[in-house]
Amino acid sequence: MNKYKLSRLSFAIIMGAFTASGAQAYVSGGTLNPNDIPKYVTPLVIPPVMNDTGIGDDYDIGMRQFQQQILPGGIWNTLNGRNDAFPPTTVWSYGPATDPRPDSRSLGGGRNVAPAPNSQFNYPAYTIEAVKDTNTSVDWINQLVRRADRCRAVGGNIGTEGANDCKFIKHILPVDQTLHWANPKARCDKGELRTDCHGQTQSKKYNGPVPIVTHVHGAHTGASSDGYTEGWWLPNASNINCVPRDVNGDPSWRPASGEYVCEGTIANLLTDRDGFNDQNIGNGVGHFEYLNDQPSATLWYHDHALGMTRLNVYAGPAGFWLIRDPSAVSGETGLQGGILPGPAPIAGEDLVTTNFPADMGGSREKYREIPVVIQDRSFNTDGSLWYPDNRAFFDELNVEGTAGTGNEQYPGAAELQIKFSGNNAQDKVSDIAPIWNPEAFFNTMVVNGTTWPELEVAPSLYRFRLLNGTNARWLSLSLPIIDPVTEQTTSVIKDHWYREINTRRGGYKGPWMSYQVPVEELYMYQIGTEQALLPKVVAVKEGKATQLNYNPEAWAFEQMPYMEINNQLIIGETHQGFDGQGLLIGPAERADVIVDFRGLPNGTVIRMLNNAPDSPFGGFPADELPDAATTGQVMQFVVNHALLGTSPTDEDRSRSGRLRNPDTAATSPWDLMLTGVESSLPTPSITREMVLLEEESKLVCVSEDGAGNLVQEMGMLPPCDFGAVPHGPQSAILGTIDAAGTSQGQLWSDPISTNPAVGAVEDWKLYNFSADAHPIHVHLVKHKVMGREAIGGGPSVAVGTPNGLEAWEYGWKDTVNAYPGDITTIRAEFDLPGLYVWHCHIVEHEDNEMMVPFCVGDVCPDKLF
Repeated sequence: MNKYKLSRLSFAIIMGAFTASGAQAYVSGGTLNPNDIPKYVTPLVIPPVMNDTGIGDDYDIGMRQFQQQILPGGIWNTLNGRNDAFPPTTVWSYGPATDPRPDSRSLGGGRNVAPAPNSQFNYPAYTIEAVKDTNTSVDWINQLVRRADRCRAVGGNIGTEGANDCKFIKHILPVDQTLHWANPKARCDKGELRTDCHGQTQSKKYNGPVPIVTHVHGAHTGASSDGYTEGWWLPNASNINCVPRDVNGDPSWRPASGEYVCEGTIANLLTDRDGFNDQNIGNGVGHFEYLNDQPSATLWYHDHALGMTRLNVYAGPAGFWLIRDPSAVSGETGLQGGILPGPAPIAGEDLVTTNFPADMGGSREKYREIPVVIQDRSFNTDGSLWYPDNRAFFDELNVEGTAGTGNEQYPGAAELQIKFSGNNAQDKVSDIAPIWNPEAFFNTMVVNGTTWPELEVAPSLYRFRLLNGTNARWLSLSLPIIDPVTEQTTSVIKDHWYREINTRRGGYKGPWMSYQVPVEELYMYQIGTEQALLPKVVAVKEGKATQLNYNPEAWAFEQMPYMEINNQLIIGETHQGFDGQGLLIGPAERADVIVDFRGLPNGTVIRMLNNAPDSPFGGFPADELPDAATTGQVMQFVVNHALLGTSPTDEDRSRSGRLRNPDTAATSPWDLMLTGVESSLPTPSITREMVLLEEESKLVCVSEDGAGNLVQEMGMLPPCDFGAVPHGPQSAILGTIDAAGTSQGQLWSDPISTNPAVGAVEDWKLYNFSADAHPIHVHLVKHKVMGREAIGGGPSVAVGTPNGLEAWEYGWKDTVNAYPGDITTIRAEFDLPGLYVWHCHIVEHEDNEMMVPFCVGDVCPDKLF
């Protein structure tokens, strides 16, 4: 039990009831022990590019259920020569709607198992390549039916011959119906006739069809294509009778058995970019338009259905959406000079091309730009995904009544003996959701759809677009050199080439020379964040983050801006706020980085490690470390000199060191001419004070009995007495500060309190009164981080710089880390009318009230709730 959970319960004496965490024991999860999964035996998957319909930039993309080889075995045995036999995993994800079911038998995999050469359905989804200022049109299709490849119901009626194939499938994870969720059965706890409400009960599992709505995270788009969380839709299934809605979005009658409301409350009341209603949902399809009228950026797309985003995204549907700028240097807005590592996969290259080596018919060796999504998952021994089906997981206690039965969640531990909401609607003795967990941390790291993968790299420059795709986990990444025998950090001798500059002779460059230095850790040179390139390259390693100044003609040899001597930056190196912090990426944040493998000996092993805890994050220094054997490791790189020259951006040098391909070789990070994207905004017209809160129970008081169980004190209400405390957190919420300086929490169903004018520039001051950091995402806008300060005054408690900005926070972002005890200020222009949301991207928080709508302009629907 970590300090954050303890502080929520205000109940220090319960420490003895819990199992060890952090480095002492891996995070609990499914029946598959993560230590039984071999590491670094499967290759890092390089995601191919999604196929379009062949008509312009138009896509028909379905979401389906299928199996995939995430654990070692299957298709991966063909590549590594091993005989691992872990079973495939049932997942959901996106792919071209007309593709067949995956079949990887020709590559040593299994029938109906991805990755497969015949189908682009894959977890994570394949990359969508978009062009700046060029429209992309997507039909997002809910294909969560029995046999989507044979169901021909898309956009029309279902024939009797396909009725069985077109029956909907239920969720593969447990749905908490007591939350404010999509609720297609319209069974609301207060008896109202509507969807998108708190459910009546959890006494029966939800076995109905699954709502989806896709959000392109970071896209600048009108509300009708933004993926508003109440704009969901069900599959066009043969066993669904759709209940129609009236003009306000309300169901016309209460659904009977076999009937569902097939679109969310607000699905067809949202507005397009010009403020006009856009009827875009029907027959299991959502038609969305993206203008891509923003700088080149690393975006991503994922599901966003109300009250179940955590489940849908955990099941798998997410992929990269990359915007490129063909009019800019290397396709990147804000790059004034230089060549970035490449190539990246392009349209038309299939799974074999991107992921098999040349001697097996592919060209995997050539790629130098690779998108990388890092996630955590837990598995059962049958390969299935594990996600907690009860609240006791977060409290690190057993479910009431299971101790001694042999199937305890925490064998031998105490129990959580309380009533839960939804199961006792008449007596109202609880407001604690029975399944929802405030955060969920898992015990196995999954990168691009495989567990703990490995990437062979040439001694060259590589570009990695990193995405934290976890539900709740922060990542603090570093790249130490590892001795493969001892598994300990070591050092190697790295060769560097340079040319001496004589500024007194007009910038004359002398002959090529080399020097060698010992290196224990590689820098990650960050060139971009979520929404654009940075104005300066930032060199990051554990404990250090340094902005680099480009000015090559001013540097003589002994004054080079960051030559590595004894593994130190000799000029301009800047300590991060706290030791131990590496490249810090909160949930949904992205970091565009270059890694320099040049000059490393053949066979050098570099391991990506994670130093952020297996628990709610509050900033560094962290009280806990992750489990060193599992969640403290992410992936591995191995230098292979035989790969040098397989990409045109690799350096081709003569024996003297002369560069023979200067027109194609990637530019060293310190020589990149970054000016970033224009990032100034006018003086804001308004400053809003927003709050981040965690709510304790208003109905449940708990105390510890002699056996260590947490027991509800029946008949007692908070504020509790006789040593009992309110159970919590009951939810996490957002809100505002009123004129009297009082925090006013806002629930999803409350009236909208934030209504910027079209074109308004606003500062939002985020007061975090909770115990955790929260990654805050505001839809529609890209924002600037203006600074952090402590609540009550003084410097930030979490970022040790004068203005509270990290070295990499000077560009455009769409997700910001708001630390406990801090006021984090962001500035944005709200330039498109319509209805949007802002929320915490810990998706468990988002699903239980830490998301609220805001409306730009005066075009919001008359009725929302």
